[in-house]
Amino acid sequence: MVGTATSDLVRLHALRQGKARLQVDRAFPGRIRGVSILTTGPALGHGFEVDRTTIEQVSQLAPGMRGRWTHGGLSEDGLGRHLGAWEDVRIESFHLCRACGVENEAATCSTCGAEAGVEWRSVGDFAFASSAHKIRPDGLDVPAPVYLMERALEDPESLGISIVARFGFYEPPVREGERQRRLARLEAKQDLKRGDWVADPAANPVGLHAGTGAPSALTEAAARELDRIVAREGTAKAKLRALAFLARYFGDEDSDDDGDEAPQGADARVAELERQLEAQARELEALRAALRRHEAAEAERQRGEDADYVEALRQESAALNAPIAAADLARVATLLREGQRETAQLLGEAYLARSRAENQAEFTRSGTHPLGKDHDRAKASVLARARMLRRRGWTVELNDDGTEIVRSSPPGEGR
Repeated sequence: MVGTATSDLVRLHALRQGKARLQVDRAFPGRIRGVSILTTGPALGHGFEVDRTTIEQVSQLAPGMRGRWTHGGLSEDGLGRHLGAWEDVRIESFHLCRACGVENEAATCSTCGAEAGVEWRSVGDFAFASSAHKIRPDGLDVPAPVYLMERALEDPESLGISIVARFGFYEPPVREGERQRRLARLEAKQDLKRGDWVADPAANPVGLHAGTGAPSALTEAAARELDRIVAREGTAKAKLRALAFLARYFGDEDSDDDGDEAPQGADARVAELERQLEAQARELEALRAALRRHEAAEAERQRGEDADYVEALRQESAALNAPIAAADLARVATLLREGQRETAQLLGEAYLARSRAENQAEFTRSGTHPLGKDHDRAKASVLARARMLRRRGWTVELNDDGTEIVRSSPPGEGR
C-alpha cells in the first residue's frame, strides 16, 4: 500500500455506550448486542486518525475476534481473562458533537447547540463464553459476564471497548491549506487482535486506554513470553525469572555497613531463592510421605479391628452352640472391607441375636416344631430382629412358622 508504514500494537477506545443501543440477553451464557467497537476521529495519543475506511476494515475483520476482561498488565497471563467473541459486526452512522462528546439525533447538538457532524462506528454483538462465568476478577462476588451485563443495563456509559490492533498507515496527498493526515489501515485479519472490555472508557470518542503505562508491543511480547515460561516451568520459577530480569535491568545493588556499593549479582539472589524454593518443596514432599505412611498404618489398624470383630462373632456364636454360617460371616467381612462399618455391625449383631435365640430353643426332632412358651419366645425374638432390620431398609424372609430368618440382605443388594 503506497504511503503505508507498520506500527506497534495500539489500543483504541470506542465511543461511550448509549443506553438506547445496547441490548442485554441474559440467557446463558449471555450476550450484549449493539456495542460500539470503534468510532471515527483522532486517535488521541497515537498521532493518527480513524476514518470510514478504517471502520469498514474493522467491521469486515472483527467477526470472531476475541475479547478479554481489560487488557491485563505487563506480567499478567491473559488466558484466564478470556470472556468471549464478537459477532454480527456492522457499520452505522450517527451525529456526534465533538465540542461536548454527545451523540445526537440531528445535525445540531441538543446540549450545546454546536454542529453535530456525521461520524461512523463499528458496532457488534458480544457473545460470552460459558467458561467466562468462572472468571471473578478484582474481587467481584459475581461472574464477570454477569457483572458486565448488569453494568450495561444500569450504567452503559461506564462501559467501553478498547481494541488491540497492529495498524499500517496511509498518508493521503495534502492539498494547499490542509494539514497532513495519517490514517490507520488494517491489511489482514491477524492484525486485528482483540476487542477488550475496559473499566473507564476515554472521554473522547477514540482515545488511549487509561492505565496503559507500558508500550503495547512490550506488554504483549512480555506477556506471551511469561505465558510460555509458566507453561514450561510453573508459576514459581516464572516469578523468579521475572524478578531476575528486573534486577539485572535496573542494576539493583546491595550496600555494606560503610556505605560502599557491593554488587551481589542478580544471579546469586535468584540462586538463593531457588534453593529456598527447592528446600520448601523437599519439606512438602516429606510431609506428604509422612501422611501416606500414617494413612497406611491407619488402614492396617482398621483391617485388624475388622478381622477381630468377625472372629469375635464366630467364637461367640460357636459358644452358644449356634454358629453363624460362613456365608453370613463373609457378608459382614465384605461390608467392613467396603467401609460400611455401621451396616456390618448391625448385621453382625442380628446374626448374633439369632444365635442366642437358637441356643435358647428346646431340642426338636426333624419335621416337628417346639411347643409352649419356648417356641413363642423364639418366634418373638425372630420377629423382633426382622422388624429391626426392615426398619433400616433390609429385605428379610422368614420360614413358614416365623421362627427363623432364612434370608436377609442390606439396602440396595439384590435378593
